[in-house]
Amino acid sequence: MALSDPLNIINKIKPHDHYVLFYNTIESKRSFIYPYLTDGLLKDRAIVYICYEETPENFEKGLLFYIDTPIDELSNLLLIKRHDEWYFDKGKAEPIRIIGKWNDLYGQLKERGLGLRASGELACFLKMNMVRELLRYEYALHKVLAIPMEAVCAYNLKIIIDTGYTDIIMPIIRAHGKAIFATDDGFVILEPRDIEDTDVEKLLNIEI
Repeated sequence: MALSDPLNIINKIKPHDHYVLFYNTIESKRSFIYPYLTDGLLKDRAIVYICYEETPENFEKGLLFYIDTPIDELSNLLLIKRHDEWYFDKGKAEPIRIIGKWNDLYGQLKERGLGLRASGELACFLKMNMVRELLRYEYALHKVLAIPMEAVCAYNLKIIIDTGYTDIIMPIIRAHGKAIFATDDGFVILEPRDIEDTDVEKLLNIEI
């Protein structure tokens, strides 16, 4: 499996793409997500990020340092939300409601002549023992998004292991168009149909 530079992957992302990113450190996540979101800005997309492990303030601070752009220039192009205000409503996660929020946001941006590029941390579902809701949400989005937005769903491998839900890694992979794995040496991108359990074990150094 060949290693890829993040920009080689990012440059190929287009509307309707639904990718998944597995990582084991905040630094490795940021090394992909920051250039991914920045690239969206360069392509006339508003960018959205849903936080769980990081606070919106910390994530925004790191992103603004990365792109070196004053916040007032991005006020209408950047939306950073907490997981509990985007994915959940009164402690419940309803896939149709969440997808409806994406639809509504895309419609608002389209009126302004903008596209939408998004990412979010989804391990919060596992921490809340909402595995069924998580899988329903991911599969409802489909491998190819119905909305002409671009999405990368980010999963912290350590949280998956700590919560004991390693058995959902393959179902999560199969819900996406492509899977990206952050390794110590770089990034690997694979088609779900080409991935076997042994490949995931090798890439992530765990037993599933």
